[in-house]
Amino acid sequence: MDYVKPYLDYFSANPEWALVIIFLIAMGEALLIIGLFVPSTAVLVGAGVLVGTGHLGFWPVIIATAVGCIVGDQVSYWAGRLFGERLKTMWPLSLYPQLVAKGEDFVREHGGKSIAIGRFVPGVKSVVPGIVGMFGMNQIFFIFVNVTSGIAWSFAHVVPGVLIGQGLAFAGELSGRLLVVLLVMFFILALAGYVIRLAAAGVLPYLNHLLQRVSDWARRRPSRSWRRFARAISPDNPRSVGIVLFAAIIFTGLAALANLAFRAATGNAVSNIDLSVHAMMRETRNAPADEIMTVITMMGDTLVMLALSLAILGWLVWHKAYRAAYAAGFAIIAAKLFELAVKYGIQRARPVELDYFGASVFSFPSGHATMAAVIFGILAVLVSHSLGRWGRAAVYGICAVVVVAIAYSRVYLGAHWLSDVMAGLLFGTVMMAAFGVAIEAVPPRRIKPLGLFGAAILVFTVVGSAHVATGYSHASVIYALPARQVVVPLREWVDSGWEKLPARRIDLAGRPEEHFLAQYAGDPARLEEGLSPQGWLPAPAWSWRESLPYLNPNATLEDLPPRPALHEGLTAALTLTRMAQGGGGEGREVLRLYRTDLAAGDGSAAKPIYLVSLTREVKSNGFDLYAIPALRLASDEDIGALRRSIAALAGVSVIARHERDGAAQDLITTAP
Repeated sequence: MDYVKPYLDYFSANPEWALVIIFLIAMGEALLIIGLFVPSTAVLVGAGVLVGTGHLGFWPVIIATAVGCIVGDQVSYWAGRLFGERLKTMWPLSLYPQLVAKGEDFVREHGGKSIAIGRFVPGVKSVVPGIVGMFGMNQIFFIFVNVTSGIAWSFAHVVPGVLIGQGLAFAGELSGRLLVVLLVMFFILALAGYVIRLAAAGVLPYLNHLLQRVSDWARRRPSRSWRRFARAISPDNPRSVGIVLFAAIIFTGLAALANLAFRAATGNAVSNIDLSVHAMMRETRNAPADEIMTVITMMGDTLVMLALSLAILGWLVWHKAYRAAYAAGFAIIAAKLFELAVKYGIQRARPVELDYFGASVFSFPSGHATMAAVIFGILAVLVSHSLGRWGRAAVYGICAVVVVAIAYSRVYLGAHWLSDVMAGLLFGTVMMAAFGVAIEAVPPRRIKPLGLFGAAILVFTVVGSAHVATGYSHASVIYALPARQVVVPLREWVDSGWEKLPARRIDLAGRPEEHFLAQYAGDPARLEEGLSPQGWLPAPAWSWRESLPYLNPNATLEDLPPRPALHEGLTAALTLTRMAQGGGGEGREVLRLYRTDLAAGDGSAAKPIYLVSLTREVKSNGFDLYAIPALRLASDEDIGALRRSIAALAGVSVIARHERDGAAQDLITTAP
């Protein structure tokens, strides 16, 4: 993810280019028809995110956004005044007569308010300024409404991004690379939404034309089945596009799934892509993300999915939608049977051995991805059936985010190969589409879809939270990154093996931080016990729950847990703190021990080696919204005092001292 950071740094150093892009996007969004294809929301909210993370200034972004949208609407208005009714016959408006007609109806209904309201209505917002120009609206009135609504529109797009950016900045205070990962994920989701919108806007006119021709042809067939088919896919049927899209998903998904299954069944089980993605995920794993991904993957466990399935089926039966309940139950059971049959048939090994049993020992396809895609897909079909276009998009978007998050967590944790997850998503999507065809053809009635959605999400949240609360400790052990330990003789470690370990802590962004003052071979509990009389207190193992005090900007340093300073993605095996004793500074001292892959000794007597660091922490407030300890280098006095304290401990020996990277590093061991 490091390749993203240079772009963020470039925009920070050259904000004028970012402002030019923001201006052009905001202006393009307001131009006639062109605005349909401009990813304005994604870009402008993204600009707000960069404001929130401190890469861009707030007021320059607001001004660039407001000026851009005002200029774009003004140009569209002048085009309408200049060409009048002829504008509707000119490209590109001539390609979208239905949209133009809808815009005219919108203007007639809302009058002068249509300029302000239209900015926030997808579709018509790209034609309203031109139409009011065609209708001859007074220019002074248009400018007034254009400017005031443009400013409001700018705040509405940028401010949410700023709030998101503040959340990302909070995460970035804890982990630099985590900030970049979240920014990349935000960009991917925004890009996916834009591509879907672009495809829908560009393909829909041609799809309707194609459906009309096929429907006319089928209607001329003598068979009653052909005429029923013609009515189903006719553009006059409001469900025709949905039926065709679901059918296309079924055929495309089955073809892709067959390809993956064939590759797995014929011995080409693990492709280079699988291996590459697995290796990349392993290298990017880190403690904060591990905790998040473990929680997400637990939300896709069988217990949670079973509860969600029963909630959906129970709601349908309660509202006497028996046919829909039967179809949903059949799809869920068929998906589970498919998963079990393919796992036993192909028996592909997982990337890493997990504490699983039965069919779960095998990897292909991913059961989490399969069942999440099927169950949330069924929920999305049922809930969105009676909603409008944007309501459907919201429901499908929410369900898709949950499914993709669960699927991604399986790859990240090494529980599945990428192709396992892809196969699960494909089959789940096929089953969802088949269910969608059935529902579109014979829609259920009186199921209160929004109530169903609320009940399903409530069950998913409550059962999932309870499952995480009771089983997280066990799951964190199952999904922990396997340790790789190399044992070297004690003498070899003292002579040269110590050089294999880094001289400084490496943060998640790959930057070297404070020097390690020692390498320690022994049990961390010995240090904890020996240093306790000197005021060193153990800090609890860091977790996101422990970070809640960070959200209180008025918290004192004593109230705040130590900052999760990671080394090569790992949290400290032991963290001790005490209020600063000297060095002319304030704050507290923090002693951390990081476990390495190296152990010193012979056979069963080998002792794991830890890297020892010492830092100071002082309270730092971020935008007066949160408080996070800021790391400072420990003073020479602090380091010297700690060295003397460790050397004086009973059963602890300093057996060597080396100069590394301009600083001394002790080799410390304990007596048997």
